[in-house]
Amino acid sequence: MLLVIISLFFTIPLQASDVAAEDSLNPSKCIEALHAGVASADIHASQVGVEIMKAGGNAADAATAVAMALAVVYPQAGNLGGGGFLLYRQDSGKIYALDFRETAPALSGRNMYLDSLGNLQSDKSLVGGLAVGVPGTVKGFYQFHRKFGALPWSAVLEPAIHLAEDGFIVNEFLAERLEAAAPEFKKFPPSAAVFLPGGTPLKAGERLYQKELARSLKAIAIHGDQAFYDGEIAREIVKSTEQFGGIISLQDLENYQAVEREPIIIDYSGYNIISFPPPSSGGVVLAGILNSLSDIDFSRFPFHSPQQIALFTDLEKRYFAIRNQLLGDPGYVGMPLDKLLSPEFAKSVLARINYKNPEPASEISAAGLLDHESRETTHFSVVDSLSNAVSVTYTLNGNFGSKLVAGSTGILLNNEMDDFAAKPGSPNMFGLVQGEANSIAPGKRMLSSMSPVILTENNQLIGALGSPGGPTIITTVLQVLVNLINYHMPLPQAVGAGRTHDQWLPDSVYYESGKFENQTLNVLEHWGYNLVKRENLGDVQAFWRDNKSGWQVCSDPRGNGFPKGY
Repeated sequence: MLLVIISLFFTIPLQASDVAAEDSLNPSKCIEALHAGVASADIHASQVGVEIMKAGGNAADAATAVAMALAVVYPQAGNLGGGGFLLYRQDSGKIYALDFRETAPALSGRNMYLDSLGNLQSDKSLVGGLAVGVPGTVKGFYQFHRKFGALPWSAVLEPAIHLAEDGFIVNEFLAERLEAAAPEFKKFPPSAAVFLPGGTPLKAGERLYQKELARSLKAIAIHGDQAFYDGEIAREIVKSTEQFGGIISLQDLENYQAVEREPIIIDYSGYNIISFPPPSSGGVVLAGILNSLSDIDFSRFPFHSPQQIALFTDLEKRYFAIRNQLLGDPGYVGMPLDKLLSPEFAKSVLARINYKNPEPASEISAAGLLDHESRETTHFSVVDSLSNAVSVTYTLNGNFGSKLVAGSTGILLNNEMDDFAAKPGSPNMFGLVQGEANSIAPGKRMLSSMSPVILTENNQLIGALGSPGGPTIITTVLQVLVNLINYHMPLPQAVGAGRTHDQWLPDSVYYESGKFENQTLNVLEHWGYNLVKRENLGDVQAFWRDNKSGWQVCSDPRGNGFPKGY
């Protein structure tokens, strides 16, 4: 799942221009901000958030502006045609959790991606019109901004409009992804017209213009969410998806609703960690693992020791079995959340672990655990001068989603239908093997791994973070939290440290290349862990309170993002 993470502390010019050359040559991945700041997956979007707040906007204004800007400058994940989850904490302590996850069209069916023999046709859930879920991003941010924004809606969309209309310089990071996606863009003339001008993908140093997207943003700026869900844009979405095999109707778009949820609050080592409930799996899995770790003496598990990696791996394996077999849209699936979130259940899971003799994934199931006690995405975190904080993860799912631009709108559409269990028991694009709880049904929201979090201590805002990466989002957020809280690392070290990941099936431990001692890896293999090397896991964007200087704001050194602040 392609995720973008944004951490806002303050401020975008209402008329965005190219970032100064000296800023783009060697900007710092971590900065100190006395008052506020932004960490996002793209330097233009970070600058937009900073300038909005300097112009008198609050965290809600800045978050909305950054999200709209990322739809322009980070098209592989920033979006108008996708969905996600938003956490907002006011300085008063009031918490607001908004689910603007995509939904399955009304004509969807449990077996819509199976052929006559029952075989999964996975390409249909990944590319083209049938892969598209009903988008929620515009509805979500419009609803959020109307409730909490200080500046006019049109003002916070203005920077994104200018970036789309006037264009921006393509960096190497985006150029590589455009080249990789070019064969699929060529299948769809509206997509090729935007991203393959002249028939070839744009190269680093060339300018990307998105005039049609600018027109769509102008319509949304004037008419609000109605322009997207009940107007020319809606008609173009329906026409385009139908042309390329899709089933979204005007009624699907008119009926879409963003939903307020009750957040999950995890009490861990003196901190309150605020996270998201289903249909995000992040809050439940994080709560379970952290509850299991609550009684651990970390002096017995030195950082990046074989014991520590094995302990985390075995906990992740068990909680991902629960995730993949039990969790789903709460409007469609009953889930034993009270039991799953209880300290007693966490202790029972921990008691089953023998890290020197790991239990095979094939012998682990949610039912068995309960019997004992019952690639791309975008994230952003925002804090303003009053310590109001926003943490958002939103996505198109895969890089550039379905690869389908909706007709003349310039809007890329998601391929979020692949996050359902298209055939329960078969892996999706991230290798997740999921069950009936996440099967397809009309109007249902697909299970997600997006895990935006906000942290407080003694009712004081401490930080926020999140990451892209499909199922690795959860384990990335987990490890950064533990690095900060249990290993007492400064934010730059906590974000930059090497990461591992286990998701139950396949029965493997992924680890980042060059981040771990060979002796440690050898011990883990001797104990029976199947190790698989990965180049990078996650792309965190975060802020953390620095009592000496205000805030530390960091973009992950693994990605292309850069923070801004003042």
